[in-house]
Amino acid sequence: MEVFSVISEEVSKEELLFPSFGYLLDESDPDIVVLRRQNDAFVAAFSARGATREAIREAAQENYRALVGEHARSGDPAAEEEERGA
Repeated sequence: MEVFSVISEEVSKEELLFPSFGYLLDESDPDIVVLRRQNDAFVAAFSARGATREAIREAAQENYRALVGEHARSGDPAAEEEERGA
């Protein structure tokens, strides 16, 4: 497994109020690369031959933005803890 950090210059100040999520690339299958969050939650799968850094980064950014949106709507600190796997 390789740790893959996503840093976006487009992250707003509001998004910085939420916890950061690390992402992992699971390369245990020679044909498929799986992007997972630090709590092992599935994010996306890619063909090992066709996976590009940009596609993986984009999937992680989309996932992060969706999580931030969910937290903003819920305002529930317990939900944040659950997503972090704590």
